[in-house]
Amino acid sequence: MSILDKLNEKQREAAKKIEGPLLILAGAGSGKTRTITYRIAHMINEKGISPYKILAVTFTNKAAKEMRERVELLIGEDAHKAMISTFHSFGVRLLRVYGDKLGYNANFTIYDTDDQKRVIRGIMKELVVNDKSLTEGAVVSIISKLKENSVSVSDYEKENRFDSNYKIILECYRRYNGTLKENNGMDFSDILVNLHKLLDIPEVLEKLQEKFQYIMVDEYQDTNNIQYNIVTKIAAKYRNICVVGDENQSIYGFRGANIKNILDFEKDYKDALVVKLEENYRSTSAILTAANEVIKNNKTAKDKNLWTKKPQGELITVKECLDGREEVNYIIEEIVKRKNMGKSYREFTILYRTNAQSRLFEEGLLKYNIPYKVFGGMQFYQRAEIKDIVAYLTVINNPQDTINLNRIINVPKRKIGDKSIEKIRDYASETNISMFEALGKGMEIPGLTSGVKIALDELYTILNDLIELSHEGSVSEVFDELIRRVGYFSYLNSTYGAEAEGRIENVEELKNSIVELEKTVDFLTLREYLENISLVSATDDLEGESDYIKLMTIHNSKGLEFPVVFLTGVEDDIFPGSKKVLFNPEELEEERRLCYVAITRAEEKLYLTHAKSRFVYGEFLTKIKSRFIEELPIEVLDKVEKVQDLLPKSKLSTNDKKITGYKNIITAEDLKKMKNISNSPFAMGEKVIHTKFGLGKVVEISEKKLGVQFVDGKKDIALALATKFLTKA
Repeated sequence: MSILDKLNEKQREAAKKIEGPLLILAGAGSGKTRTITYRIAHMINEKGISPYKILAVTFTNKAAKEMRERVELLIGEDAHKAMISTFHSFGVRLLRVYGDKLGYNANFTIYDTDDQKRVIRGIMKELVVNDKSLTEGAVVSIISKLKENSVSVSDYEKENRFDSNYKIILECYRRYNGTLKENNGMDFSDILVNLHKLLDIPEVLEKLQEKFQYIMVDEYQDTNNIQYNIVTKIAAKYRNICVVGDENQSIYGFRGANIKNILDFEKDYKDALVVKLEENYRSTSAILTAANEVIKNNKTAKDKNLWTKKPQGELITVKECLDGREEVNYIIEEIVKRKNMGKSYREFTILYRTNAQSRLFEEGLLKYNIPYKVFGGMQFYQRAEIKDIVAYLTVINNPQDTINLNRIINVPKRKIGDKSIEKIRDYASETNISMFEALGKGMEIPGLTSGVKIALDELYTILNDLIELSHEGSVSEVFDELIRRVGYFSYLNSTYGAEAEGRIENVEELKNSIVELEKTVDFLTLREYLENISLVSATDDLEGESDYIKLMTIHNSKGLEFPVVFLTGVEDDIFPGSKKVLFNPEELEEERRLCYVAITRAEEKLYLTHAKSRFVYGEFLTKIKSRFIEELPIEVLDKVEKVQDLLPKSKLSTNDKKITGYKNIITAEDLKKMKNISNSPFAMGEKVIHTKFGLGKVVEISEKKLGVQFVDGKKDIALALATKFLTKA
């Protein structure tokens, strides 16, 4: 009896192929890891291949650990003799042995991001870089991208570009590499770059080719050009290379992953055996039918069709919502209904395209004391950029708040360091004034440089102007002026490079939270807004709480599976993303692959939600449902018509004790009352005309009344009399 008898026919075919090139096209949920581990066990136990000759590389420590543990369960201690590792761990191990060939000794240091910034900071000081928009973070990001794309200093020098920062970045790159080399150090990007350089040394390459005669690469669709070259060179002599992946799950192009590596494998190895793993063990037939139909629209998709022995299961629900709030309310109601039928919170997962989308869901779940956890990212109000802006607003509301003033005094960077802050603090103490007042007397504080004194004066002026504005203007006006005066978006762009876009989206989402609250009251004060978000963000510590709803981006969901999935914000400009995607076929195909990944996370039930309008930087914009919804096959859809909000609207306080705890969130009676709300003849956000007050907008729907915002203020109108006084605009 063979160890492979436990595999299905296609898995067994893949695992038995040992000699020569092999491409395993493993669809979502098709038992990819099982096939790989059984293949390694078969090679060692049944084919007599030395484990020392096997190299299996993947992308995450978690995946490598899982692979090792599974092989160990099958064959015991021999599993540890095979090199089962991430690309970077593999590189470090080889560089510890052969690094002297490149001028490093075995004790080289690996520099993390903070170390990199510290080195660049010193170099920029030497170069006297005065451009505040060019931060050490931005330079580190640029250098990392250059290395990942195999652009050396000499290559970059040949570009001879004319943009203003080119020469500065070139010199920083040159000195940075020199500094690391002098200090026997490498950064994360250097590990693969230097491993690739090692393979250009014939004697090293020959040793590695002899040592690793059997190579396996997991998640091959995610490899970049350097990783591709590394495995190709090592495999060149014996050609026993097995790559496993799914072109339909290639979603990391923005990180440098090259989908052509998997698409062109058969061109690289014309004698390759291709085995397709198409039987899915995760999802129902309805979910797989949807995934197959969507991905067929990609020209790069290979002829692969997922199928399952499972029944069709529940149809896929597509829900059109009026706006983002209704989307949240609908999802919470569905979760509550299913929980009342015996489901646990841990069985529900909410997926979204960008981190900024989590805010509304977090607020909704917190309001009803429903436990949740954000995976792969911080909770919305804990994100650095959100804490920065909230700290500014807090100081504007309360200039005596020294803790928040300390946070923002050098954000964006004003060259006000710890020593300067200590001198300001000492001066305030000696003169018996607040630290904020001390900012206005910066010119009198001894020991400060003229640059720091000017920076303090500028900051004091900005804050004072914003304090004055907060007395007369709206919170959203204060917010806009704050962002403009301190140049916060420019700061994010220059500091975070590729990450800046997501952080800017988070700040824009914070603006949306302000405008939403402003629409619920006659005049929202800054103090009221800050009180509201302090209540929203004061979530209980869920450590030790095992039953919670999961929130994550689709990218973070890859490789995972969940019983019930809500795929949210499925609208053009959100998913697929920005407008440029719509005119770039390659980017659009990557977005569609991301949709395929999202759909195939669901085991039992899948919801797709989209809104007719959304707040975008404080304005209601009409949205169009995503083309991906149009691509779904009608026979597996259970479309839900638009309904009114089924949960009570947000309040400025959380004093409503009607719903307490989360063991019995909403009773049957509560649900009945919520259903009554849908009897309203008008929708949330709908424009209406009143016989007396004129044009207005519906901003609240409760069991017995409508709240309508008119030019002269908000008016409550009895639901029973609504059609007598109101008509649709």
